[in-house]
Amino acid sequence: MKHHTPVLVLALAAAFIARADAQIPSVSDVSISQGTSSRAVTVTYTLADAPAIITLDVLTNGISIGQQNIWALEGDVNKVVQPGSGTITWHPDKSWPNQKFGAGVVTAKVVAWNTDDPPQYLAANLVSGNVKYYTCAEAVPGGVQDILYKTTSLLMRRIYSRGKAFEMGAPKDEYGAWTSDGRETQHEVSFSHDYYIGVYEVTQQQWAQLMSAWPSYHKNDACKATRPVENITYAQIRGNANTDAPASASFFGKLRTKFGGAFAFDLPGAAQWEYACKAGNGNYKWGDGTAISASLNGATNNKDYEDTAFNEIARNAYNNAMGTYTAAAATLSTTSADVDATCGTALVGSYRPNSWGLYDMHGNVWEICLDQFSGNDSNPYVETPTPATESNNHPLKGGSFQRGPFRHRAAFQLGWDRAAGQDRGIRVAWTLD
Repeated sequence: MKHHTPVLVLALAAAFIARADAQIPSVSDVSISQGTSSRAVTVTYTLADAPAIITLDVLTNGISIGQQNIWALEGDVNKVVQPGSGTITWHPDKSWPNQKFGAGVVTAKVVAWNTDDPPQYLAANLVSGNVKYYTCAEAVPGGVQDILYKTTSLLMRRIYSRGKAFEMGAPKDEYGAWTSDGRETQHEVSFSHDYYIGVYEVTQQQWAQLMSAWPSYHKNDACKATRPVENITYAQIRGNANTDAPASASFFGKLRTKFGGAFAFDLPGAAQWEYACKAGNGNYKWGDGTAISASLNGATNNKDYEDTAFNEIARNAYNNAMGTYTAAAATLSTTSADVDATCGTALVGSYRPNSWGLYDMHGNVWEICLDQFSGNDSNPYVETPTPATESNNHPLKGGSFQRGPFRHRAAFQLGWDRAAGQDRGIRVAWTLD
């Protein structure tokens, strides 16, 4: 036991998570100390047996102080670490200011995650090419709404779907259900893999970071950086070649290259997208769990309608400052490319997230999926999509700022012909092995 200051008594603690793999990383020799001239806390440990993603928890009297208080970390933590000695520096003056450690014992809990079973959040830095992992939303430095994750880093959340199944599509009596063809026909999709999906739609700044271009229609300099990227073609997004791997000069090609090819970043499949959008809430619900209802004009087959509660969930035709919604207005472009974010696309993260902390799954811009679009009952979507061929359409999911709520339902989709448009964008996904 070491005692460095009058308010801090320190002890040793070690922890690791055992997982059913051939090589299980282990942690030992954990120590924690605090310098006399600053509040900086140093944690050292030894990692053995296999590389691992290392995370840290701090406990007083055996109880965690909360991940929201531990995010100011440096060193061998929140990333893949090779076996050997590791050092973590924690700055409680930044993440836990004006606090004193309890009178008893402070312990450090170092956790080693197998690299094929990573923590809940992933942040991919588009400048440095570094990837950091965090155990929960509270552990994300600055919080998930920090502008960093809307400009120079991609923040992604793990979707725990392996071994699970869900009913893709919608029942015919859901408000606004599309019954003219089979695009919303319910069928079960079973998942054999977990995957990560972007907390936000890809923004204009994130696109420019890799592509050195600002192609979007909505160009207002005061707010364009954190609006979703749009007005992009499939060739720019992924390349027109009908291959599993994106073209090297495309956004996804450059994204994979930036991170050394270790991450097969891509568009989500339609089933992956819809499962993430519904966020466990099932039928008749928006992604945050509120009920889909019609408060104006009713909702019969394929009709647009206003759901006033929906205005808190998504940028849509009723709250984008285009004026009173009409079916005709929904097909119009905004009056100027230089409109601010009260009109046209909204800044990502402006509306309430769904139950899994994902923003703008409903509304803002249509989101392009990897599969081949199908309105055919006999050709249902599956977990692992085959990229659509050049002659076929891709599904567009989630609705846009130009449309009313029925098109924003998780089950609805349009076919996209790979052409650019101001109402369609992308979200990044990565399927785990």
